[in-house]
Amino acid sequence: MVRGFHTVDHVLQPTRNLNGALQSPDRPRAQSQNPFATHIRLRTVAILVVVLGPIYGAVMGSYAWLDGHREFHQQILQMIYSALKVPMLLGITVTVSLPSIFVINSLFGLRDDFRASLSAIISAQAGLTIILASLSPLTVLFYVSNTAEQAYSMAILFNALMFGVASVTAQVLLAIHFRPLIQKNARHRWIMRIWIFVYAFVGIQAGYVLRPFIGDPTAPTDFFRRASFQNAYVKVWELVQQVVLGN
Repeated sequence: MVRGFHTVDHVLQPTRNLNGALQSPDRPRAQSQNPFATHIRLRTVAILVVVLGPIYGAVMGSYAWLDGHREFHQQILQMIYSALKVPMLLGITVTVSLPSIFVINSLFGLRDDFRASLSAIISAQAGLTIILASLSPLTVLFYVSNTAEQAYSMAILFNALMFGVASVTAQVLLAIHFRPLIQKNARHRWIMRIWIFVYAFVGIQAGYVLRPFIGDPTAPTDFFRRASFQNAYVKVWELVQQVVLGN
């Protein structure tokens, strides 16, 4: 457990780790002088994503129960589905985005640093799951207090906001983890910026394809929606118009 807390601390306070104040539990002490040795391993990130990602997913899927539309036993399947799909969403987004970043690293003459770039990226993914799990009480509070006429649409937008907050914060962590690479070669700054754009673009569409995460109380519980493969950006704009303009 102590080791787990050290890993979380490593992800959330990379500046301390880059200064050698705290060692990653997955790295030997002898590597403390290497700034690129402070990033945690893929195995550790996978554990964080698998453990913490489902926490927020289960909370997302509890909407119909907390809102009073269904009993707990009627909503438990949606909660399980949503808990499984948050790690899926993060994994698919990273997997789809990485090949383009690898090619761009090669074109920029930075292929030798790709492994270090990957370490920074996966460390930020771990941070994203930690932040999402920490935001889950806010989502519960919103669900139980959401009495708007279009409560379900409001719930969708609120969860989008929570993912947005977590993603922006994770990108701040990414910038800190990328700092040694940028100091080594300024072109890594462009790699980081391109990654953020590609990751956001893929993540929004992947999230839409994997829906429902919340579960419409008036619809049967499904792992995937039948009409999943649509343009996410058009649907998000239509949803905003529906909530804001009442269309």
